[in-house]
Amino acid sequence: MRRKLIYFGLVAPALIFLQSCTEKEPSHDAIIREDLLTIIETLGEPCEQVSDFEPTPGISYSVTCDTGDRYLLSVSPEGKVDIKDHD
Repeated sequence: MRRKLIYFGLVAPALIFLQSCTEKEPSHDAIIREDLLTIIETLGEPCEQVSDFEPTPGISYSVTCDTGDRYLLSVSPEGKVDIKDHD
């Protein structure tokens, strides 16, 4: 019985540690996609998921949603976020 307690006392923490090491952090692209989606939704435009995005000159992104909607998101020097339909 004591051997089992020692075994579980040593193995369980090691397994928890190994599992935490294998969890991956989201990629940079995944973080950007989520942020762009949040901005689009906050500004009241339809978009269920960002399927593609591309940085454009200045502080702006060309964004394509899975619905086919395309937007140009830009930030003014004053920090105001603007969204326009993008063809």
